[in-house]
Amino acid sequence: MRIEGRIAAITGAARGLGRSHALLFAKEGADLLLMDRCQEDGPYPLAGRRELEETAAECRRLGARVVTAVADVREQAAVDAAIAAGLNEFGRIDILLNNAGLLAPGGVRAHELSEEDWTLVVDVNLNGTWRCCRAVLPAMVAQRSGSIVNTASVGGLVAYEMYSSYVASKHAVIGLTKALALEYGRLGIRVNAVCPSTVAAGDRAETSSTAAVAAGMGASLEDYERSSTSYHPIGRLVLAEEVSAACLWLAGPESAGTTGSALTVDGGFTAR
Repeated sequence: MRIEGRIAAITGAARGLGRSHALLFAKEGADLLLMDRCQEDGPYPLAGRRELEETAAECRRLGARVVTAVADVREQAAVDAAIAAGLNEFGRIDILLNNAGLLAPGGVRAHELSEEDWTLVVDVNLNGTWRCCRAVLPAMVAQRSGSIVNTASVGGLVAYEMYSSYVASKHAVIGLTKALALEYGRLGIRVNAVCPSTVAAGDRAETSSTAAVAAGMGASLEDYERSSTSYHPIGRLVLAEEVSAACLWLAGPESAGTTGSALTVDGGFTAR
């Protein structure tokens, strides 16, 4: 049990990668604060409260104590309230896994994006990550320990067309990660980022955002995944469980000497 007794807060925990992370962290001994917006409206279908509670129920069956909280990362007061609920229940938060994010609106050239669409992606991906860090850092500073894992992307390391807001926001998440690592390292707090490429559809994987990208290209999800696979030297897409394993390593004691890093889980996508 690699993080037994630790308290982990996970955003975007209702399904997809967030659910995969929650289940692995529960298996490895953590108690959990699971956060999600729990509103299904968005640029593609998002998760609701039922899915968040399903994630929580699965984690409880694995032996974890779980608190759930509805929080939109665009609203500081909601994030603060969720973190306060976790602190009230557990007394501390050792790990923050910033998983909440949006890939779309996109699929068009930068000048064709509305300011509203641009702002939505940046506000969730970048500002939301900062808001969650802002909410949890005072407690981590007080306890002189903590590990934050921010979800970036290969889109934070390289660029691709038609998703300029996503690429810009994820590059900025890596910059934020490095800045926080410098600011808080001497206080016992590590801050790292994980950079996955396209995650294969599966029981734990998020498919709605990938399907939205495929639709924007006029392709089916299956055709998009097949095309994307050709850019991965390992000959397949990465799995949700592999991204979760990287997050676990970054969050846990085995990576005690690692901070300010951006760890790729991309099947070699960025090696070209």
